[in-house]
Amino acid sequence: MGESSIHEDGVFLKEAEALHNLRALEEIEKNPSISQRELSDRLGIALGITNALLKTLVRKGLIKIRGENNRSLTYHLTHAGVLAKSRLAVKWTLNTIDFYRQARQSVASKLQALAEEDVKSVVLYGLGSLTEIAAIVAPEVRLEVIGIVDGQSKKCSGSLAGYPKMRIEQLSEERTDAVVICANVDDEEVEKLGQHIEATTKLYRLI
Repeated sequence: MGESSIHEDGVFLKEAEALHNLRALEEIEKNPSISQRELSDRLGIALGITNALLKTLVRKGLIKIRGENNRSLTYHLTHAGVLAKSRLAVKWTLNTIDFYRQARQSVASKLQALAEEDVKSVVLYGLGSLTEIAAIVAPEVRLEVIGIVDGQSKKCSGSLAGYPKMRIEQLSEERTDAVVICANVDDEEVEKLGQHIEATTKLYRLI
């Protein structure tokens, strides 16, 4: 297995973090008793990253945690959290079009680099805006998308951008040149992903 990192783009990583903060605050406001695993599934990020995100929101004074154990924990937006959610929502709305334009250009450049390395087929890993952009851009640089894996869910029904959703276990059954990681995942998840692909299949990160 060859692991190659397409250099991290700080702008997109920062935008992704801002969106995760916004969505976390929205989910907590709707359901204070949401579990970390449920929140992880909703955000499409690893459980460890969700835990770190919640700690950051607490440290910034945007949420408070109540309860004595994991089963009884509830999360509540503070006044500062309500204001932050509103600011993030406005900012995200204003930046959406510009973000998509920049993201599309960056993803196209990175996928073109893969094509130039003689990569012909890819599986996209993770669900989110970058995954959707990658699914649209890949054919433009002559990359065949085999499918899309949501690493946070065992469900694999349906499709995204016309491509089938797959379970991570199906990766070993598919012949693909590379797996393109389209989400911000930790090293543990990358290691788990590597256990399900062939030794000749390459791993690339978009962020």
